[in-house]
Amino acid sequence: MGRILLCTGKYAKKPYHISNLCANVYSVEELCYLFASNPFMIDHSIMDQNLITWLDAECGLTELSHKLTKLLGKGCQPGNFVHTILSYVNYCTPEDIKKIDETLLGNAGLGEYERRKRQADFLLKNGRYQMAITEYDALSRQLPDTESALRPVIFHNMGVAYAGFFLFGMAAKYFKKAYDATGEKESGICFLFAKRKSMEEGEYIAFIAEHGEYHELSLMVEKKIKESEGLFEASEENRRLSALRFYKEEGNVASYYDEIDKIISGLKDEYRQMVEA
Repeated sequence: MGRILLCTGKYAKKPYHISNLCANVYSVEELCYLFASNPFMIDHSIMDQNLITWLDAECGLTELSHKLTKLLGKGCQPGNFVHTILSYVNYCTPEDIKKIDETLLGNAGLGEYERRKRQADFLLKNGRYQMAITEYDALSRQLPDTESALRPVIFHNMGVAYAGFFLFGMAAKYFKKAYDATGEKESGICFLFAKRKSMEEGEYIAFIAEHGEYHELSLMVEKKIKESEGLFEASEENRRLSALRFYKEEGNVASYYDEIDKIISGLKDEYRQMVEA
């Protein structure tokens, strides 16, 4: 059973933007949630005077802002800064705090490029595809030879991001780069799937026929597609589409358009989440 959390301070009218997470927060609880969910993103950029001012002016947390101002004056570490906020709100359990500490300790050994990759990974995981692509692209161009091992992973994830936009031609391009660099089956399967989605059926069959090296992978792709079709049959999306067909066949116009409105509204919400800054 989850813990009951009492809200601390006010809900802000103006959000605070956390640049390295590309996220807006409207309350100190939302801020704590981001810290607890993404401790690998905690760095010196978090210790921002603007954040302290926001907590005071927008959330009414004057006492907390004074504590944080004193910490900044003493030159504290990011971990102590975040701990002060989490403790004030009583957001995390001791076990949660321990996990955050362990992550921060591990992050101490991470280089700049690995941290930036994790930031892009966070954006990708949360459907911020355009921002993830921008970060991955910049990172791939700036990687020195000593960090070249990150490049195939970056390319693969760029493929995932482009696929999220249904830009399967671009997705195939980056999945292939990842596969050519590592030979990883996952990247190869994703490459062929994206290729399949970006071509007419006849074109794809001809492509596989001309590239025997992809034959085994193509069989894996078809197997996964069949498995996905089975999952879709049991999904909420399929239930809604079935309902649409039923309403249309029965001539139930009101229910038909009501269901369409629900689907469109859901798609709009997903799109806003993908592209919001």
